[in-house]
Amino acid sequence: MSDTRNFLRQSGVRNRDLVGAILAASITLISALGLSVLSGWLITRAWQMPPILDLAIAITAVRALGISRAVFRYIDRLISHRLALRALRNLRSTVFQSIAETTTPHSDAILTQGDQLTRLSKDTERVTDFIVRSLVPSGTALVVSIIAVTFTFLLLPSAGLVLLVSFCVTGLFIPWLSQRSSNKLLQRTAVESEDAWEQKLQEVLSHRVEFHAAGIAQQRADSAIDASRRASDDQIRATRNDSVQAFLLSLSCDLTVLAIAWLGLQNYSGSPMWLGMLVILSLAAFESHAELAKASIHADVVSTASQALAEVTGKALPSPPEASLFTDTTLKVSHLQCLHTDKTWDFTLAPNERRLITGPSGVGKTTLLYTLAGLLEPRSGSASIGGDSSAAARRSLIRMHPENEWLFSTNIRENIRVANPDAPDALIEATLRALGMGQWLDTNQGLDTVLVDGASSLSSGQRRRLLLARALCSTAPILLLDEPTAHISHTDASRFLDILLHKPLPGALPQRSLIIVSHSQ
Repeated sequence: MSDTRNFLRQSGVRNRDLVGAILAASITLISALGLSVLSGWLITRAWQMPPILDLAIAITAVRALGISRAVFRYIDRLISHRLALRALRNLRSTVFQSIAETTTPHSDAILTQGDQLTRLSKDTERVTDFIVRSLVPSGTALVVSIIAVTFTFLLLPSAGLVLLVSFCVTGLFIPWLSQRSSNKLLQRTAVESEDAWEQKLQEVLSHRVEFHAAGIAQQRADSAIDASRRASDDQIRATRNDSVQAFLLSLSCDLTVLAIAWLGLQNYSGSPMWLGMLVILSLAAFESHAELAKASIHADVVSTASQALAEVTGKALPSPPEASLFTDTTLKVSHLQCLHTDKTWDFTLAPNERRLITGPSGVGKTTLLYTLAGLLEPRSGSASIGGDSSAAARRSLIRMHPENEWLFSTNIRENIRVANPDAPDALIEATLRALGMGQWLDTNQGLDTVLVDGASSLSSGQRRRLLLARALCSTAPILLLDEPTAHISHTDASRFLDILLHKPLPGALPQRSLIIVSHSQ
């Protein structure tokens, strides 16, 4: 569980936040406990037919507790789920950053879109669900159990001891037994089956056009359906012990109530009304233990998800130094050989210099850009900035924009701000208009236009213009652009290259260093 604790800590979950969520949940169950006990007192007192005024306070208290139970349940859900959702937001940011830093088209750490969806969606949810499904229920059960045992002990010490032993059985032994009897292989298989189904579904949805053109669309859809069926079957097999756990909890509760009732009849010498409250108290107190067995099993699921996330975040590259620490942005490439190619590169890129690299496919142009950006290690040679040849130094100053850069299913503004979160609307719009997107903005909703299907919402030329605008809105002093004029008409492509190589640049910086790779002159 060390990975889980580390992720929760990275997600900003503090002990005092957990205490607040546990207290809110405990107040909810204490209200329910008080409602049951006071209702029992009313029942046992009402048969004596006292004056109604004698019961007025108790009747009002029952109403108040009934209302407060619902109110505190709402507050409890707000606090605990707000904590979990905030942790989920922070954890997804951490995982996304790790994926962004480790995933390149040529790296061993590459993740498919389905893998990324699983890590970012399912596994992060499983880890943060640990707060709501395990930590809060366990802490709440502890608080309510202490209060119930204390109150029962004050009424009848022997009954308090019986309730304490029973709570140890339902709160410790049954969860332990459930965790031991739960087949961890089945639990892991259920998680992996669900992840496999998510990946199959993502594959079918993302590549439906290609699959249809290849005539295998139905085959891939059937494969996703089979994966869904296997996930459901594995989930059923993994939860077969739930009925056994429910039976053991119910049996423990029933035996405890019978034992306390017998002890009360034999030994309690006080008012019979308090004897009824004693029995109802023990019966109501078990509500807090109902989810403990599931909480212990969910801990295994969380452990599996944490290990999967650790494999991603553990491969994260070290954080680059601040760009402001560098005064010399000269990029010097000496006898550099990149992965999967024998070509040797030697050149120097002075500050604000712009360079076009052309050549046939397969010569290693894109691999060179990834190496210069610090995302791939070179086979030999070096690439340095201001004399610093570390990959972290290059990542701090260089931004690489690949040809297949992702467009998100959100509006134009947020897609551009991927490269510069602080980019103002005026800068974004001016850059897009300089790249020929003005008419398109005017005929749609401007920067608020939502790309419902991501890149599929645009033509290939519009997509290239939008990605180029994203790159130019970045504040990086050195940009590496892979095929920025692909899928654009020859006239516009020539104009864009002329701007990129010889004229003041649109975007955040009119002058900066550029390396452009292209198949054509």
